[in-house]
Amino acid sequence: MCGVPFCLNSRVFAKKLGLSVKTLQRWDVSGKLQALRTLSGHRFYTEDDLLIASGLKPIEANRKTVVYRPCFI
Repeated sequence: MCGVPFCLNSRVFAKKLGLSVKTLQRWDVSGKLQALRTLSGHRFYTEDDLLIASGLKPIEANRKTVVYRPCFI
């Protein structure tokens, strides 16, 4: 169906998280948790998405850590 070993449609994914499908759609549009799409345009989610949404896996971001040192004169 989706081409990955573990995939859930929006309804099943929402039920596992205790959310509504509409909430998942809003998160997808806003970029909070983007869904993958099938060739026909249906949303689906992977096991990693489930871990991220439940807070068990941190979101990987392309960020840099900047450390400021105090400058004493």
